[in-house]
Amino acid sequence: MKNFLLFIITATILGCSPNTVNVLEGYSTEGLTYENASVYYNGKLAATLGSVEVAYDDGKLIREATFILTSSEFNDIAINIIKLIQQKKEDPDWEIEVELKL
Repeated sequence: MKNFLLFIITATILGCSPNTVNVLEGYSTEGLTYENASVYYNGKLAATLGSVEVAYDDGKLIREATFILTSSEFNDIAINIIKLIQQKKEDPDWEIEVELKL
């Protein structure tokens, strides 16, 4: 019983950790390609690199790259684009943002 209780406590602690679950796991990058700071969806230009920023946040330097969608038709795949860029970038410390179109 003591081991079971220890297992439950450990599983609960690990389950609450933000690093244990990849929030992008359910999103597909199929049809997306990244070339020359632009993202294409099925061959059509979907987003371009709009800005690169450095910020000071909670005692840390944060580097961000913001991609701007070319049309609101790509709003539904914004998170898919984030996943693609996360996979392609060489430095894991960069934060990726996608600016939606209204």
